[in-house]
Amino acid sequence: MKTQQITKEKEVFYQKKAKILFFFVPLSIIHLIWLFMADTMVLVVHVRGQEERRKFIQEQLDRQGLPFHFILDGNIEDLTPEVLDRYFVHDGKPDTMYGPFPRTSCAYKHLLATQYILDHQLEGALIIEDDLRFYPHFRLMFAKSMEECALRYAGQPVIINYEESSLLFVPRSRRVKGQLLYPADRDRYAGCYYLSRQAAQVIMDYVTEHKSDTTSDCLHCRLIKCGQLLSLWSHPCLACQCSADGSMPTSIPTKPRPYKRLKWFYKRIYKHLLYYFR
Repeated sequence: MKTQQITKEKEVFYQKKAKILFFFVPLSIIHLIWLFMADTMVLVVHVRGQEERRKFIQEQLDRQGLPFHFILDGNIEDLTPEVLDRYFVHDGKPDTMYGPFPRTSCAYKHLLATQYILDHQLEGALIIEDDLRFYPHFRLMFAKSMEECALRYAGQPVIINYEESSLLFVPRSRRVKGQLLYPADRDRYAGCYYLSRQAAQVIMDYVTEHKSDTTSDCLHCRLIKCGQLLSLWSHPCLACQCSADGSMPTSIPTKPRPYKRLKWFYKRIYKHLLYYFR
């Protein structure tokens, strides 16, 4: 009993000592990962029933050691008239979002993920799609980006995009050694982005008042253009959608694109060179 008490006292002593060291010693890699990722929820936009994609993304998240939640509601069969009337504009256009379409299901799931942040009073969350492939340096770089966001953009309606899918990059002339986040005047795609709680509130307030007539990334761009969201891009990029680089088929029907993977490979090289010389 006495031994257990001494052990407990030692544990408390070392915990206090660790806290003191934490504030006076530069953060190590382990500290960064623990501090800025332990409470960051990952919300996965996923089509209920697509087991191959669920397994693909879950294996990656398990390796990253991240807490995650699948957004399962919002399949096409869930797009009732009540849901459509609540969230989407009935404009009668050929590319309207008002209807049981794959694009509408995807946009609705992103709105559900956004609402999840507010309902669960999260400080923010990383929202990803289920065809995302994390790059090897994702875990550490994401933790560093959260540190940078907390230091420079705390309390702001921030949306941080991490993906390479759109092949939009930060020009080399703007890159600063040691800096990961850069202001941007638009969003990239909506496959991997962090939303602060303030940004989630801005998006849901807009949809409540005006409803949506477009996809998630275009809606983000609209709110960025009018100054309601602060857009940040990471450099380097930390992930890519497999449906963008051609390594996985898209779940939203599009025109056939033969040799997509090969074309994307060469286009990626070209874009990296282009932004390097800007």
